[in-house]
Amino acid sequence: MKKYLIIICTILLCTSISFAQEIGKWRGGLEVGCLYPHQGGFGFLGAAEMKCNLQNNMNVGFKTEATSFWKNKNYSAKLLSFSVTYDYYLHYTNTRFSPFVGTGLGYYFCKSYDGGYDDPERKMNNPTGFIRTGFEAGKFRTTLTYNLVRQPNGRDEDKNNDYVALSFGFYLGGEKWKKK
Repeated sequence: MKKYLIIICTILLCTSISFAQEIGKWRGGLEVGCLYPHQGGFGFLGAAEMKCNLQNNMNVGFKTEATSFWKNKNYSAKLLSFSVTYDYYLHYTNTRFSPFVGTGLGYYFCKSYDGGYDDPERKMNNPTGFIRTGFEAGKFRTTLTYNLVRQPNGRDEDKNNDYVALSFGFYLGGEKWKKK
Protein backbone atom coordinates (compact mmCIF):
# COMPACT_ATOMS: atom_id res chain seq x y z
CA MET A 1 0.00 0.00 0.00
CA LYS A 2 2.84 2.37 0.85
CA LYS A 3 4.36 1.72 -2.60
CA TYR A 4 1.11 2.77 -4.36
CA LEU A 5 0.83 5.91 -2.21
CA ILE A 6 4.38 6.96 -3.18
CA ILE A 7 3.63 6.34 -6.89
CA ILE A 8 0.38 8.37 -6.73
CA CYS A 9 2.07 11.26 -4.89
CA THR A 10 4.93 11.28 -7.43
CA ILE A 11 2.48 11.38 -10.35
CA LEU A 12 0.47 14.21 -8.73
CA LEU A 13 3.63 16.20 -8.06
CA CYS A 14 4.90 15.78 -11.64
CA THR A 15 1.49 16.70 -13.04
CA SER A 16 1.21 19.86 -10.93
CA ILE A 17 4.72 20.92 -11.91
CA SER A 18 4.10 20.38 -15.64
CA PHE A 19 1.01 22.60 -16.08
CA ALA A 20 2.53 26.05 -16.50
CA GLN A 21 5.16 28.23 -18.19
CA GLU A 22 8.20 30.17 -17.04
CA ILE A 23 10.09 33.04 -18.66
CA GLY A 24 12.84 31.86 -21.00
CA LYS A 25 11.63 28.25 -21.24
CA TRP A 26 11.08 26.42 -24.54
CA ARG A 27 8.35 23.98 -25.55
CA GLY A 28 7.20 22.27 -28.71
CA GLY A 29 3.71 21.46 -29.87
CA LEU A 30 1.89 19.37 -32.44
CA GLU A 31 -1.57 20.12 -33.85
CA VAL A 32 -4.02 18.52 -36.28
CA GLY A 33 -7.30 19.94 -37.49
CA CYS A 34 -9.79 20.63 -40.20
CA LEU A 35 -10.18 23.73 -42.33
CA TYR A 36 -12.84 25.51 -44.35
CA PRO A 37 -11.58 27.48 -47.40
CA HIS A 38 -13.01 30.94 -48.15
CA GLN A 39 -14.81 29.88 -51.33
CA GLY A 40 -16.15 26.60 -49.95
CA GLY A 41 -14.74 23.12 -49.63
CA PHE A 42 -12.98 21.19 -46.89
CA GLY A 43 -9.46 20.25 -45.86
CA PHE A 44 -7.05 19.03 -43.20
CA LEU A 45 -3.92 20.41 -41.55
CA GLY A 46 -0.99 19.33 -39.47
CA ALA A 47 1.36 21.73 -37.67
CA ALA A 48 4.44 21.76 -35.46
CA GLU A 49 5.47 24.79 -33.41
CA MET A 50 8.40 25.65 -31.14
CA LYS A 51 7.92 28.49 -28.63
CA CYS A 52 9.99 30.51 -26.21
CA ASN A 53 8.30 32.33 -23.34
CA LEU A 54 9.21 36.03 -23.36
CA GLN A 55 7.25 36.84 -20.23
CA ASN A 56 4.78 35.09 -17.98
CA ASN A 57 1.90 35.70 -20.38
CA MET A 58 3.46 35.92 -23.86
CA ASN A 59 5.65 33.88 -26.16
CA VAL A 60 7.14 33.87 -29.66
CA GLY A 61 7.67 30.84 -31.83
CA PHE A 62 8.26 29.29 -35.20
CA LYS A 63 5.43 27.32 -36.82
CA THR A 64 5.51 24.89 -39.75
CA GLU A 65 2.11 23.92 -41.16
CA ALA A 66 1.06 21.57 -43.97
CA THR A 67 -2.49 21.80 -45.36
CA SER A 68 -4.44 20.06 -48.07
CA PHE A 69 -7.92 21.11 -49.19
CA TRP A 70 -10.51 20.68 -51.91
CA LYS A 71 -12.91 23.40 -53.11
CA ASN A 72 -14.76 21.36 -55.73
CA LYS A 73 -14.19 18.27 -57.85
CA ASN A 74 -11.70 20.14 -60.06
CA TYR A 75 -9.76 22.37 -57.65
CA SER A 76 -7.46 21.27 -54.82
CA ALA A 77 -4.40 22.78 -53.20
CA LYS A 78 -1.55 21.74 -50.92
CA LEU A 79 0.26 24.37 -48.89
CA LEU A 80 3.39 24.33 -46.78
CA SER A 81 3.92 27.44 -44.66
CA PHE A 82 6.61 28.67 -42.28
CA SER A 83 5.66 31.45 -39.84
CA VAL A 84 6.98 33.43 -36.90
CA THR A 85 4.26 33.49 -34.23
CA TYR A 86 3.30 35.57 -31.20
CA ASP A 87 0.74 34.61 -28.54
CA TYR A 88 -0.61 36.68 -25.65
CA TYR A 89 -2.26 34.77 -22.79
CA LEU A 90 -5.22 36.27 -20.96
CA HIS A 91 -5.00 34.29 -17.71
CA TYR A 92 -4.74 36.16 -14.44
CA THR A 93 -4.08 33.38 -11.97
CA ASN A 94 -1.93 30.28 -11.78
CA THR A 95 -4.48 28.08 -13.53
CA ARG A 96 -4.51 25.14 -15.92
CA PHE A 97 -6.94 26.96 -18.26
CA SER A 98 -5.33 29.77 -20.32
CA PRO A 99 -7.18 31.58 -23.15
CA PHE A 100 -4.99 33.36 -25.70
CA VAL A 101 -4.92 35.50 -28.83
CA GLY A 102 -2.12 35.41 -31.36
CA THR A 103 -0.82 36.30 -34.77
CA GLY A 104 1.83 35.18 -37.20
CA LEU A 105 3.67 36.24 -40.34
CA GLY A 106 5.45 33.97 -42.75
CA TYR A 107 5.78 32.52 -46.21
CA TYR A 108 3.91 29.75 -47.97
CA PHE A 109 4.57 27.38 -50.86
CA CYS A 110 1.43 26.26 -52.70
CA LYS A 111 0.82 23.66 -55.35
CA SER A 112 -2.72 23.80 -56.73
CA TYR A 113 -4.50 21.58 -59.22
CA ASP A 114 -7.27 23.01 -61.36
CA GLY A 115 -8.67 20.60 -63.92
CA GLY A 116 -10.71 23.31 -65.67
CA TYR A 117 -7.79 25.23 -67.23
CA ASP A 118 -4.99 24.59 -69.73
CA ASP A 119 -2.36 24.69 -66.96
CA PRO A 120 -3.83 22.25 -64.38
CA GLU A 121 -0.87 22.45 -61.95
CA ARG A 122 0.28 25.81 -60.60
CA LYS A 123 2.95 26.62 -58.05
CA MET A 124 2.79 29.82 -56.04
CA ASN A 125 4.94 31.24 -53.25
CA ASN A 126 3.86 34.32 -51.30
CA PRO A 127 3.93 35.95 -47.88
CA THR A 128 1.17 34.85 -45.54
CA GLY A 129 -0.29 35.85 -42.19
CA PHE A 130 -2.84 34.66 -39.67
CA ILE A 131 -4.71 35.61 -36.53
CA ARG A 132 -5.81 33.07 -33.98
CA THR A 133 -7.56 32.61 -30.68
CA GLY A 134 -8.10 29.65 -28.44
CA PHE A 135 -7.25 28.17 -25.09
CA GLU A 136 -4.86 25.80 -23.42
CA ALA A 137 -6.05 23.37 -20.78
CA GLY A 138 -3.01 21.83 -19.18
CA LYS A 139 -0.83 20.55 -22.02
CA PHE A 140 -3.73 20.45 -24.53
CA ARG A 141 -4.54 23.28 -26.95
CA THR A 142 -7.59 24.21 -29.06
CA THR A 143 -7.18 26.95 -31.69
CA LEU A 144 -9.42 28.79 -34.16
CA THR A 145 -7.31 30.47 -36.90
CA TYR A 146 -7.97 32.69 -39.92
CA ASN A 147 -5.19 32.34 -42.51
CA LEU A 148 -4.50 34.79 -45.35
CA VAL A 149 -3.26 32.87 -48.38
CA ARG A 150 -3.41 35.27 -51.32
CA GLN A 151 -2.28 34.25 -54.76
CA PRO A 152 -0.40 36.56 -57.12
CA ASN A 153 -2.53 38.65 -59.46
CA GLY A 154 -2.29 38.37 -63.20
CA ARG A 155 -4.90 35.79 -64.14
CA ASP A 156 -8.65 36.04 -63.73
CA GLU A 157 -8.90 32.48 -62.48
CA ASP A 158 -6.64 33.10 -59.46
CA LYS A 159 -8.38 31.69 -56.41
CA ASN A 160 -8.58 33.11 -52.93
CA ASN A 161 -7.15 30.33 -50.73
CA ASP A 162 -7.85 32.02 -47.36
CA TYR A 163 -9.21 29.56 -44.83
CA VAL A 164 -10.53 29.19 -41.30
CA ALA A 165 -9.07 26.28 -39.32
CA LEU A 166 -10.03 24.54 -36.10
CA SER A 167 -7.15 22.57 -34.63
CA PHE A 168 -6.44 20.48 -31.57
CA GLY A 169 -3.02 19.71 -30.20
CA PHE A 170 -0.72 19.19 -27.26
CA TYR A 171 2.66 20.40 -26.02
CA LEU A 172 5.81 18.47 -25.30
CA GLY A 173 8.10 19.86 -22.65
CA GLY A 174 7.74 23.32 -21.22
CA GLU A 175 7.43 24.64 -17.74
CA LYS A 176 4.84 26.47 -15.65
CA TRP A 177 2.89 29.65 -16.29
CA LYS A 178 3.62 31.72 -13.23
CA LYS A 179 2.02 34.96 -12.12
CA LYS A 180 3.97 37.26 -9.86
